Parts: sequence; structure tokens; C-alpha cells
Amino acid sequence: MKKSRSPEILIDVMANDISITGITLTSSANHLIQVRAERNASNFHLSNSILQDSYEQMLKVSGALSHSGDYSENGIIENCVFEYTDSIGPQYYIGGIDAHRSKNWTVRNNTFRNIASPSKQTAEHAIHFWNDSYGTKVLGNTIINSDRGIGFGLGNSSRQHHGGLIENNVIVHTNTHHPFSDTGIALESSPNSIVRNNTVLLYTNYPNAIEYRFSVTKNVIIENNNVNKQIKRRDNASAVLSANKFVD
Repeated sequence: MKKSRSPEILIDVMANDISITGITLTSSANHLIQVRAERNASNFHLSNSILQDSYEQMLKVSGALSHSGDYSENGIIENCVFEYTDSIGPQYYIGGIDAHRSKNWTVRNNTFRNIASPSKQTAEHAIHFWNDSYGTKVLGNTIINSDRGIGFGLGNSSRQHHGGLIENNVIVHTNTHHPFSDTGIALESSPNSIVRNNTVLLYTNYPNAIEYRFSVTKNVIIENNNVNKQIKRRDNASAVLSANKFVD
């Protein structure tokens, strides 16, 4: 796990219907797994595996807006562990799952630990779907001591994330030595999304457990979440908030 002149990807997925189960991947100079939306690689399935200590994002779904019509569809990631074993990452440009141009992926019942930056700026999310992604379901995951938990979209743009469900996840951050701790759940330019029945407990200095941002973020429902920090509207976003509970 160190910077390298040549990219090192342990598993590079360029085809449909690839299933991986029961493996451990560790110590890559780039990604541990890359799924290529620019090749329309769809129906990828990862289960019961351990991903550790990559120098960049552990699982990357790559894609570019210049590849019009190219997406990775119907991926499933379940019952896996994503972690940095030294309690913090090697640099800031890291993440658990970082997905572009992805449609109808499901991320369920996984554990993420220590997706945290040591210097310069905040790490990417433990789970992040953005850059023209649709219909993501993030269900029943546990995220521990990571700078940012779950993100749909990034920045102020009309082509970030559409729809999707974030439900029954537990996000806890207790490591006050992480210098760039951020929010638990973020919707950024992500209309028609639902955030429901999650628990977000942040014991760091960051004030917001859940954020929804930018005017593109509308027709959003945020309900029945347990939080110990604010649910914060930013940058002219809109949402319906219902039955959220503040807990110690």
C-alpha cells in the first residue's frame, strides 16, 4: 500500500455477470477492484469478502460523461468488510466504494472501518455513488470511524445522483484523533432520494449527522432516523423531514 508510478488494480472487471466471493484483497497501490462502467460492465456481484489497505479507493466503479449511454447496472455488494487496519488511511484520496455512472446497485450488510484521511483534506465516503448514478440502495451497513459515511452525489450539478434509498444503516464515529471527520449521510444534488431508519452517532466536532445540499436536491424524504447531531439543510435544498429523533 504505497504510491506507485504504475497503477496496480488487483481485479479489473470489464465484462458482465462477474461474481466474486470469499476472497481477501489487500495492499494495492491503486484500487483493489475496479468495475468499468465505460465498458458497460454490469451485474457485478461481490460477497463475503475482505478488502483492506488500498492506496486509493477500495472498490471503484469508473465511468465518464464522455461515454454517453455507458453505465454499470445492477451490481450487488453484500456481507463484505472494507477497512484500513492501522485505524486511518494512507492519504486523503481513499474511499470504500466509489461509484460513477452506476444504475440500480445494491450495497447491503457490509462493514466499513477507518476510511479516514491523515492529512490535507477529508477522505471520500465509505459508500459514495455519484457522477450520473441512479437508483442506488444502501441497506443495513455498519460504518465505523470514517470521515464521511454515505453519499449520494457531490457538488452542485444536475447530473449527480437520482432517486435511491439509504435505509437501516448504522454510522458511528468515536475516533477524535481523525483530523477530517465530516458528516454521516450526505445528499448533494440528489433528487427523489429517501433516507430512512438510520442511526448516525458522531462523537467528533462535526455538527451535522445528515446533510442535504443544493437546489437540485428536492422531493427528498428524511424520516425515522436516530441522530445525535443536526439534520442540516444547505444551499437551498428541500426535503420533507418526519419523525427523526435526537438521541444522546
